[in-house]
Amino acid sequence: MERESGDRRWLDAAARLATPALGTAGAGPTVGALVVDEPRQLLFGRGVTPPRGVTSAEHIALNEARGLTEGRTLYITLEPAARYTSFAPITNTIVASGIGRVVIGALDPEPEQAGAGLRALAEAGIETAFYEHAPSQALNEGYATRVTRGRPFVTLKLTLTADAMVGRGEVGGEPILGAEALRFVERERAAADAVLSGAARAELEDNDLRVHLDGLEARAGLRVILAGSRDLDLRRDLFAAVTGVPIMVVTTPERALSLRPGIEVVAVEGRHGRPDLRTALGVLAERGVNRLFVEAGAKLAESFIAGELIDRLYILDSPVELGRAGVPAALLGRFEDRIQAARFSEVDRRMLGEDKVRTLTRN
Repeated sequence: MERESGDRRWLDAAARLATPALGTAGAGPTVGALVVDEPRQLLFGRGVTPPRGVTSAEHIALNEARGLTEGRTLYITLEPAARYTSFAPITNTIVASGIGRVVIGALDPEPEQAGAGLRALAEAGIETAFYEHAPSQALNEGYATRVTRGRPFVTLKLTLTADAMVGRGEVGGEPILGAEALRFVERERAAADAVLSGAARAELEDNDLRVHLDGLEARAGLRVILAGSRDLDLRRDLFAAVTGVPIMVVTTPERALSLRPGIEVVAVEGRHGRPDLRTALGVLAERGVNRLFVEAGAKLAESFIAGELIDRLYILDSPVELGRAGVPAALLGRFEDRIQAARFSEVDRRMLGEDKVRTLTRN
């Protein structure tokens, strides 16, 4: 039990190390790895999956240890691959390094590969241990969802005013959310592989879907706009500004769009002039998007809820009241009743200045 407690603490450290890299690793998993002298509890090497996954966290950690790996323990948040991908199997590198023990916090999510890495290491004489480690699993909830369900892990954010509005019905006005809540949204964008919004809500909020945090501006991922039946306002910075941040507009085959060079237009089947969400998510999964952050208005939120396509729901509660200037959060009835009927339950809440964020997941 004492050894397990120590193992879990090192896995905690590996997960914390890797968490800031979310949204940067490309189509592969985000992994943290630590080389540790277990008897003395000393750290000799650490690694995190680099941008676009050009190498592995295990390689980086072993290289940082500079040959001082013989008999030591390697802690990894995700089971190392025993198959050829873009590189030789990572298990081969671990065996060659002389590592004596490997501890992992999550199995490979691909069913046919789960456990293969541990078996390869055990067959090479390396002691292995696997723990059901929640922080390691949370680190790759996006990757696991994509490879097992064919779509990204979807986190949907909805702003809710004190009088149950999701935003204004016209462009302009003071921000509904305060500074701390806005930073929360920016951090979620930075940790996602793609950010998605409906065209109407993005235009009303004059929202360019980019990351506006000092030092993290380059972390902006793919921006995805769902085009509905109304015309796009091409004067908005979202469409007019050339930023270097990729943008994709998803439409339907019967609706041709003429946009500036640099904006990708993808047509998927839909209904009533609106793209089918499940099909659009499949397209994003094929592009390697693991984590999708959705900034929704009432109609888009309802479509995601009805399609059972939300894995995590953030409700940002604002003390502001909009009255007749606002757009109701629910198309029919009360929004709180709608999410309860959809089997969402609250798992966390915290204050963000004068605002509050509630985290809900499906039962």
